[in-house]
Amino acid sequence: MLKNLLHRIVSNPSVYDRLQIMVGSKQIRQRLSTHLQQLPPHALVVDLGGGTGINHELLSTVSRYICLDNDPVKLKGFREKYPTDFGLLGNATQVPLQSQSVDLVLCTAVSHHIPNEFLTAFFSEAMRILKPDGRFVFMDAVWNPQRPISRLLWRYDRGSYPRPLETLQGLLEQQGKILHHENFSIYHTYLIAVVAPK
Repeated sequence: MLKNLLHRIVSNPSVYDRLQIMVGSKQIRQRLSTHLQQLPPHALVVDLGGGTGINHELLSTVSRYICLDNDPVKLKGFREKYPTDFGLLGNATQVPLQSQSVDLVLCTAVSHHIPNEFLTAFFSEAMRILKPDGRFVFMDAVWNPQRPISRLLWRYDRGSYPRPLETLQGLLEQQGKILHHENFSIYHTYLIAVVAPK
């Protein structure tokens, strides 16, 4: 009951954004931003599971940004904040974009929402839409039962599929070539990976 109430409250885009700041999103995005600075002019960026567009501010103003999400309420919040950018309601396992058309695919704090039977398709789609010289920048919290605060946060998270670091790295290696990866901890333990097409 409490979990359902919290989920309803957090579904409000402005509440969602504030909660992200409370759980360390500023520090996480600082680390993430170092991997987003080498984009070509007018790069096309697709943010899979982009929600309210919280990653938008990390990108160059000359980038073309598409926020893809399956939550119309979060996309409404995105469109209110960024009316000139493109919000796309869709499924990240079936991205309605051409193969090899995107310079950067960004995916942050999404994989723990995806059931096991769809996760390979999710990563495969990210790699499919990338240009041959494109990059997939992935970040998510990982399951680390040794961190009590992390266990508590996972208990109330809307995502039901936290995975160990090794599982996520293995799936990323199956789909592409990992150019860089790093692990760090705030409340959760996190993985950032930069992946190129094979």
